Amino acid sequence: YGFQIVSFADSASMFEEVKTGNSVAIFEDYPVLNYGIQQGNGFKTVTPKEKGSSYGFAVNKGRNAELLTKFNAGLKELKDSGRYDEIMEKYLGEGASEADNSFIGLLKSAFPFLMAGLKMTLILTVVSIAIALVLGIVFGLCRVSRSIILRAIGTTYVDIFRGTPLLVQAFFIYFGIPTALGFQMTALTAGIITLSLNAGAYMTEIVRGGIQSVDKGQMEAARSLGIGYLPTMRKVILPQAVRTMIPSYVNQFVITLKDTSILSVIGIAELTQTGRLIIARNYQSFTMWLIIGIIYFIVIMALTKLSDRLEKRMVK
Repeated sequence: YGFQIVSFADSASMFEEVKTGNSVAIFEDYPVLNYGIQQGNGFKTVTPKEKGSSYGFAVNKGRNAELLTKFNAGLKELKDSGRYDEIMEKYLGEGASEADNSFIGLLKSAFPFLMAGLKMTLILTVVSIAIALVLGIVFGLCRVSRSIILRAIGTTYVDIFRGTPLLVQAFFIYFGIPTALGFQMTALTAGIITLSLNAGAYMTEIVRGGIQSVDKGQMEAARSLGIGYLPTMRKVILPQAVRTMIPSYVNQFVITLKDTSILSVIGIAELTQTGRLIIARNYQSFTMWLIIGIIYFIVIMALTKLSDRLEKRMVK
């Protein structure tokens, strides 16, 4: 028919695409479409339903036979008892939704889930940035080392993780490595590894910059007193470099916190993914993203103020 097709990863985004006027219509599974209409998204069906395909519950072939048997038995019991029809009426029938979709109503209903998502976001951020600090110090020292080999190692690490998108790194670590080596990895583990390695590359440059900001005479004076290279770095150079590094470190903390949202692509229910799941149930995209944005803003502003206070104390 000459239509230009635009594809989205979820139904809520398709609905918003039409609401903004960028597209004129959507084509969606009837239960999903009708549920959105019952939630008050302002849409209506304009054509008869097309004949659809069957839905299936899939398990690995030749495995999980017990699970498959239980599923079939449970589905049969739902239909025989009439509970299946009750569920259809509850979510797809007339007047199915009586939810309060105001800002306050959505905040109250979604608050426990959003706090759980925020908790996961903070866990990912704190653990990853702590590991990244260690990586940053190790590879930062490599970057300023007199050894060509150590400098090459540090440079290679930084170039790889600064030169590739975080999304690609997440997919590679979560899907690529386990598949290639034949083992399983949890999404949380993969997420922490991804964020740590990525943030560690930036921390490496922060450490390198902090070390190089210290006057060279400090190193020369310590070495002239017979103090070894590593003790000098640990007791003389790094303590001075830390004062320069703290603002950048807190800034990297903020960046890593925002980067956690990318990990929703591997199924981690952090704050952004939690918001998407809530929107998939109520289709209130504008209000929910506003609430999530406010939560991010509050947390990031608190970190920024903390950074300012630490910087002022260090100056004193």
